[in-house]
Amino acid sequence: MYLVTYDNRLGALVVAPESSDDLNDETTTLVTSAGFTWSRDIEAFTHPGPQDYQKAASITLQLGHLGHEILAAPGPQRDLIEPAP
Repeated sequence: MYLVTYDNRLGALVVAPESSDDLNDETTTLVTSAGFTWSRDIEAFTHPGPQDYQKAASITLQLGHLGHEILAAPGPQRDLIEPAP
């Protein structure tokens, strides 16, 4: 399973595998060819820049075509991570 969301603190679209079992050469090639890079500190792929719904939808669809389950969370997810001020 993969989480696809935008992270305001990182300023990036994030594609995060649930576990290392979800990572394989085919999936890694797919995600990196879409302009994402692996971030070891969060154990996820990131694509810096403004929120891009089209890119999020595209990578979600492509991961689904490879047979992965997807949890897609549209919009900023800051309030899910930390309480709003």
